[in-house]
Amino acid sequence: MAEQTSQKFNYVDEIWGIADYVRDIIKRSEYNRLVLPFSLLRRLECALEPTREAVSAAVKEHESTWGRESDNYCAFSKKAFYNVTNFRLNNLGANDTLDALMEYINGFSPNARDILLRFKIEETCKILQEHGMLYTVCKRFSGFDLSSENVSDREMSDIYEHLIQRYGEQVAEDAEDFMTPKDVVRLAVSMIFANDDELVNSDKGIVRTLYDPTMGTGGFITDALDLLDEWHKDKKMTAPAIIVPYGEECEQESWAMGKANLLLRNAGNNGMDEYDSIKDMSSHVMYGDTLSDDKFEGMTFNYTLSNPPYGKKWEKQASAVNDEAALGFKGRFGAGLPSISDGSMLFLQHVVSKLAPISEGGGKAGIVLSASPLFNGDAGSGPSNIRRWLFEKDFIDCIVKLPDSIFFRTGINTYLWILSNNKPEERKGLIQLIDASEMKTSLRKNLGNKRYEISQEDRDWIVKTYIDGHDHGKSVIVPYTDFMYRKVTTQQPLHAALHFDNKKLDEFFSQKPIAKLSDDNKEILRQEIVAEMIEAMDNTVPYERAEEIVKKTRKLMTKPESTVTAIAKSILDTYMVKSKEFPKIIDSKGNIVYDVDLKDSENIPWGMDFGEYMEKEVLHFAPETVIDETVTDVGPLQDYKVGVVGTNISFNKYFYRYEAPREPKEIASEILELEKGLESFMEGFLV
Repeated sequence: MAEQTSQKFNYVDEIWGIADYVRDIIKRSEYNRLVLPFSLLRRLECALEPTREAVSAAVKEHESTWGRESDNYCAFSKKAFYNVTNFRLNNLGANDTLDALMEYINGFSPNARDILLRFKIEETCKILQEHGMLYTVCKRFSGFDLSSENVSDREMSDIYEHLIQRYGEQVAEDAEDFMTPKDVVRLAVSMIFANDDELVNSDKGIVRTLYDPTMGTGGFITDALDLLDEWHKDKKMTAPAIIVPYGEECEQESWAMGKANLLLRNAGNNGMDEYDSIKDMSSHVMYGDTLSDDKFEGMTFNYTLSNPPYGKKWEKQASAVNDEAALGFKGRFGAGLPSISDGSMLFLQHVVSKLAPISEGGGKAGIVLSASPLFNGDAGSGPSNIRRWLFEKDFIDCIVKLPDSIFFRTGINTYLWILSNNKPEERKGLIQLIDASEMKTSLRKNLGNKRYEISQEDRDWIVKTYIDGHDHGKSVIVPYTDFMYRKVTTQQPLHAALHFDNKKLDEFFSQKPIAKLSDDNKEILRQEIVAEMIEAMDNTVPYERAEEIVKKTRKLMTKPESTVTAIAKSILDTYMVKSKEFPKIIDSKGNIVYDVDLKDSENIPWGMDFGEYMEKEVLHFAPETVIDETVTDVGPLQDYKVGVVGTNISFNKYFYRYEAPREPKEIASEILELEKGLESFMEGFLV
């Protein structure tokens, strides 16, 4: 094989050069159907090269009994896949390249072939063949040494992701959905593995499961496996803990790359026994939409990692999601539904549903989310109820505020949530917040929107702060009730009277209930209104007079077309004036009439006495204010008490730092200096 540097950016440039070679034939928006499957094909080819002759001999001997598709061939390929042909990218021939290539692809084991065909590689190759370019493309890819000895699994994943980033929106509109930088992945993996001494040190062959419901190209799973291997490397174990990966992805190309990453996981197989070397670690990687089609329904896992798409609509999945939400807590979305414009909190609930039960040791999860799941939604809304459910079930262990500009395609603030259903006794009922927003190192060269990375040193600090449960300037541990409140509705009495104004007669008679009256009935009402004006001192009469006027006039009307209530409301809408100078209004049943315009709400901190709050925060400014006790908590988690339960997680509450404004003299001095500089510039310009 040709000598190649293992630096990923060189590989990306070389592969991209092939894409440029076919740019007049293949649309830029379809480059993914060329560079990704051919890179994968070459990766598979390099992995099989050492055992190719053994497989070829086995095919000659056993094809008549095994056929061309049999797991028995894996014993000869020493991999979880095989190819029964003698083809390589460099020996397909210049004349019938397409036929030879398709025979080569169809000669792969089903698990590998399905990945390649998911890219619709045959359609792309037909176009290249028609223009006489397929042979050259195959030859150029055959020059890359993509063996596992030369390019690690994570480096290969980086190559895929940088290729996707290279053509960005033209190739995959939502590329950011599945591109999680390695530094973020490593942090999340370290956090969920933290404190698991058995996973790191046990030599009893324990098996743990790891699940990623939005796996993209498989970075979370690959790095979790890498990290565990690193921890076990120097321990000289005979039966170290192993992880069985599971994943689901709905984007075809990223699914194919993620599955390929795991299929090739044992490509090097140095030091492995025969069973391990032919074990297909991609067998539990499924193609599907997690929200609408859970491929692992009813299953739970020891660990879960996920970076779901930020702010992505779930309208396509709405029917299935609504059906499952109707099941309540028997389904995945019993706590509530977020806005249709952002499905992040659906994934949050889904991840919780996959935590292994406590009887099996419990489950732990890490999920990367934008800021909105911390605070979106008013009290009683879907998002607020989802947070409330997480609090009351004590699923949230820690939330880390990550630095900005650490993702390839977005610079927004992101947060790493650590979830658990089996928290240590000393952390039960508590949530740790870690502000790691400044734990970042500038990159020498920006990678899209990624300007910073979380260094190993910074990751170690974050993990140690989490493990030790530090409560300091960058970390707090507080009861989850600190993030809860009751939203109570407040009312104030109506103080009003009627002020008759001749100028408003036309406005009054234009109102719908009045306009419905016959001309004779209108005239009767007009005369009574005018009479009230003449009789009333300064045209002002009590509020209650409206209903009295209507009852009196309706007796004089012939078949009045509007009700007493409707006509009285029209009088009030036209002639009512409000003022604290007027008496408080009491209805005919002796109840206070409240001013609808003064209806308001107060968010009372959890556990605080309502009376104490009102005395301190409200009554001093509005002494007649009362809490409307008819508004109570209802919904999937209701307690029927006064006020609707709300939730809101605020990092600023704990980590905001006040910065005093600069001295006016200092600012004025700078302005004068700038003015002098501007004058000098203008003089030089005009001379």
